[in-house]
Amino acid sequence: MKQILSKSIVLIGLMGSGKSAVGEVLSERIGVPLSDTDKIIEEEVGKKIFQIFNDSGEKYFRQVEEKVVGKVLNDTAHIISTGGGSILSAKTRNLIKYRSCSIWIKCNINIISRRILNQEKRPLLADKNIVDTLIEKNKKRIKFYRQADIHILNENPNLEITVDAIIENLSLNKVINTP
Repeated sequence: MKQILSKSIVLIGLMGSGKSAVGEVLSERIGVPLSDTDKIIEEEVGKKIFQIFNDSGEKYFRQVEEKVVGKVLNDTAHIISTGGGSILSAKTRNLIKYRSCSIWIKCNINIISRRILNQEKRPLLADKNIVDTLIEKNKKRIKFYRQADIHILNENPNLEITVDAIIENLSLNKVINTP
């Protein structure tokens, strides 16, 4: 059964909250493509995220990120997983607000810190205390995350539970139109 989206779904939240993993499962479940903006940025720039930060800085990265989010929001309705800081851009927030259904993937900072402890390089955590940095980033961003259309808690290791909750909310909000 092919389900059709009335608009794109944009996943927002802190790094390590599970946006990419949730996006993959959701994409498979509803049969809609997934764009991961971090992966697109890496392809377009030809470098890994941490290399972009090291070579060109966060400001440059955020400019590229803003363009990429704008571009994928112009595509046919699909699922978009964004970087944790993408919502720092007012332009990006407005595009997300008016062109999509946004979902804040929420997760306890202690759970996130365990998830990302041994992951590949994360430039905003380099040489820093992970928990303290996550708390600081969350304080700066939470006012933007709270503006999301849907808030979903992603703390259960079984992603199917999170995706079930998302699909239920998308149906209630008439974002998923079933034939």
